[in-house]
Amino acid sequence: TAAAALHALHGPPAHWGEGVPDDTVICRCEEVTAGAVREALTLGAGDTRTVKLLTRAGMGWCQGRMCAPGVAAVTGCPPAPARRPFARPVPLGVLAAQHHRTTSPEHRPRPEEGSP
Repeated sequence: TAAAALHALHGPPAHWGEGVPDDTVICRCEEVTAGAVREALTLGAGDTRTVKLLTRAGMGWCQGRMCAPGVAAVTGCPPAPARRPFARPVPLGVLAAQHHRTTSPEHRPRPEEGSP
């Protein structure tokens, strides 16, 4: 994909996470700092998923699309595989409109003649 190609060309250098100061924000959505990620490691987190559970890094609007490489670099762990749904969420208004269309009298199927 194009994103993978861009990351390969312009990704962060190897071992860049080792020199990141503790007050550097790694996850902007949840305002998680590198220090909080390192603290999760001292509490026993052994992978990026556990760091996510302890710090909320990757649980914000971007769902880790922006911060997962940073979290992986600071922890020294490989990034967790992305497990995202293959479809986009459907707004409740669309579902409500669909329900209204199928339940309103003008949209109900008409019984065939001769059926009870």
